[in-house]
Amino acid sequence: MFSLGLLIIALYNSPHTSPLETNSSITTYRRLFTSSSTIPSAGNGFLSLRPIPKDLTASVLPRLMTRRPAQRMTAKEFQQSAYFDNILISTIRFLDSLPAKTSNEKAQFMRGLSRVLPSFPKSILDKKVLPALLEEMKDRDLLSLILRNIFKIIELLPSTRRPFTEKVMPRLKEIFVLSSNSKSEAKGPPERDPAKEAGLMVLLEYINVITCNCSGKEFKDGTQDLPSVAFSTD
Repeated sequence: MFSLGLLIIALYNSPHTSPLETNSSITTYRRLFTSSSTIPSAGNGFLSLRPIPKDLTASVLPRLMTRRPAQRMTAKEFQQSAYFDNILISTIRFLDSLPAKTSNEKAQFMRGLSRVLPSFPKSILDKKVLPALLEEMKDRDLLSLILRNIFKIIELLPSTRRPFTEKVMPRLKEIFVLSSNSKSEAKGPPERDPAKEAGLMVLLEYINVITCNCSGKEFKDGTQDLPSVAFSTD
């Protein structure tokens, strides 16, 4: 747990180095602990050149960096600390447990997610939140809500052509084109799909975002069948 404290400080430090530089020397390590000015503490800003969030400096780091092991946080106490009691961490935890949630819980979560997305680091949106939402698109009842959050993420990311063409576009084709083409091969008129129609309305709403993030050929190949597919009612 003491090493975890050092790692946290190193992540906020600039450059990302440990506040205790000993070059693997036990003698140097002991010498640093002879003076309060050379060991990380609240009084010296934990020897970080950049500010550390208050939730860490107030209650977490002091209990990780204490010299007495018996006074240090346990791993469980660390996970239950105030640092993790915030909306971003709660959102990630909900995403991780999304498959086990009820339809109503998922819908309520998706409706409020767009307000939280701007607060996330861009890398978390790209590598964590976006893949989770794309995976959940298999739930057709939530399709329109999920798509709104996906396009919100695309608008927030600094460079979105790659994530859109590599991650989002294949899922859109799978849902709106490929599945509908396979149904059209079956005998009889296609059944109306209200969830897919609602999803198409979201696509039309964000058509400028789509065209800005894919080439002309990709746009044509991916969208040429959408109107006839989604609005077929007979």
